[in-house]
Amino acid sequence: MIKLDPRNARKHDKRNQRAIRESLELGAGRSILVDADNVIIGGNGVFAEAEKLGIPVRVVDSDGSELIAVRRTDLKTDDAKRKALAIADNRTGDLSHFDDSAVVDLLKEAGDFAGKAGFSAAEITRMAENVDRKLGNDSPEVEFAQELLECHNYVVLVFDNEVDWLQAQTLLKLKTIRSHGKLKQNGIGRVVRGPAAIAMIRESAR
Repeated sequence: MIKLDPRNARKHDKRNQRAIRESLELGAGRSILVDADNVIIGGNGVFAEAEKLGIPVRVVDSDGSELIAVRRTDLKTDDAKRKALAIADNRTGDLSHFDDSAVVDLLKEAGDFAGKAGFSAAEITRMAENVDRKLGNDSPEVEFAQELLECHNYVVLVFDNEVDWLQAQTLLKLKTIRSHGKLKQNGIGRVVRGPAAIAMIRESAR
C-alpha cells in the first residue's frame, strides 16, 4: 500500500492541489517515486489528488539504474489535450513550495548526499537563517573575554563545506551569522563553551 511521506518537505496549498487535480483530469502524466517501504519519495501531492479522483496506481520496480519513461499511448504530438498536459504537468511544480525547516532537517540527515539535493550553499544558509528567525535559538556561544584567573582553552574544528557547517550549527545550536562589510568573508569563526558542546554531542549520539 502506497503511503504519503509524513516528513514531506514540499508543501501544497489549495491552488496547487487544484492545479494538480486539473492536470490529472487530462490523464496521469508523470510517475511518482516510492521507496522499498512504499513511502513516497516524490509525488506526494500527485498521489493525494489521484486518490481523490480514484486513479489506480501501478508500481514498476527499479533499482535506480535506468530511467523509466511513461508513454501516453492515447496522445499524439499534435493533440490539443497533449499540449495542455505539457504545460499543466510542469506548472504544478511551480505552484508548490518547500518548508525551510523540513529541508534543513532532511539535509542534515542526508549526510554525504546532501550536496546532491539541488540547493546551493547560499540557499541552505538562507533557509537556516529563516528557521533561526522563526524559532529563535538559545545559543551556548560565548564572547571573547579576559578575566582574572580565568583560562580559555580551545579546540578548533574546521568545516570545508556548507553542508557539514550546517550540521555543526544545528548540533551546537549556533545562531546564523552573515558576513557584513565591503570585504568578502570566506568562513566564520565561532566560540562555544566546551562543557555545553560536549553535552550536546553526547546527547546527539544517544
